[in-house]
Amino acid sequence: MSNLRKPVTRTVVFADIVGSTGLYKTLGDSSAARLMTSTTQTIAEAIRAEGGEVVKTLGDGLLAVFDQNAAAVRASSEAQRALSPRGQAGPAGVRLKVGLSRGPVVLTPGDCFGDAVNAAARLSDSAAGGQILIADAVAEGLDPEQTPLLRSLGAIFLRGYDIPVPVHQIEWDAGWLNNQTQPHAPTMMSTTGQRLGLTWLDQTKDFSFDQAPVAIGRSPSNSFAVNDIRVSRQHARIEWRGSYFMLLDLSSNGTWVRFNAQDNVLALRRNECVLHGRGEISLGAKPADPTAPTVQFTIHTD
Repeated sequence: MSNLRKPVTRTVVFADIVGSTGLYKTLGDSSAARLMTSTTQTIAEAIRAEGGEVVKTLGDGLLAVFDQNAAAVRASSEAQRALSPRGQAGPAGVRLKVGLSRGPVVLTPGDCFGDAVNAAARLSDSAAGGQILIADAVAEGLDPEQTPLLRSLGAIFLRGYDIPVPVHQIEWDAGWLNNQTQPHAPTMMSTTGQRLGLTWLDQTKDFSFDQAPVAIGRSPSNSFAVNDIRVSRQHARIEWRGSYFMLLDLSSNGTWVRFNAQDNVLALRRNECVLHGRGEISLGAKPADPTAPTVQFTIHTD
């Protein structure tokens, strides 16, 4: 008799506590372990309250599955609210990054396998603290009242995937909606004649697709030099992939992308994302830092 289990379709939630290694160093093993336990309990409570199943805890996070997308997003949002500075249920000073995907998975006692699990983990890896990143298959199955919470971040390359994956962010903070109207969608344009415009301080350059790759970094030898100590000598590269410009982070300190003056911020850690429309690329420091070396970008046509 075969021990193989049949795949079932589930929404997968991968939640990871940011900076857990640093917490062990600053708080000590015992205090940090108690904090991790308390935090994962808070996340698990939010998961179970919406009918989700905690498959396993991971020390500094957990893996869970849901039957429905909407419930998974509600649970993830509640976990973020509980752990936010304004939250009352969870420990202070802990930030959470969450990735959600949906597809066939194989459930076994204490574990879960499948491409949807891998995608959720990669989305969590690409998220910044306080972010919930979801795949298209999750965005398509949300309740009507959840749709305004969606913000498109375009397509990014997840580690281990050969093609860019459309990614959305869930704006779980209700206060954020007071200043927003319509969900953002990437601007679609013909690939013929696409150009990349970059601006930093008084430096502005325009590149055609056949001038790619465009190297960005502190060294003057780069195509676009940004002379700031936080910027790596070879910090990032923008490649032309046949129909779009792709930004790759090569740095030690990280790269952050904000699209179209929205509050959405995509954190790249040796990762990639498709550039669309216009926005900002912060090099070596988070966009919240007013001194961050920030390059303005525009994708336009001749």
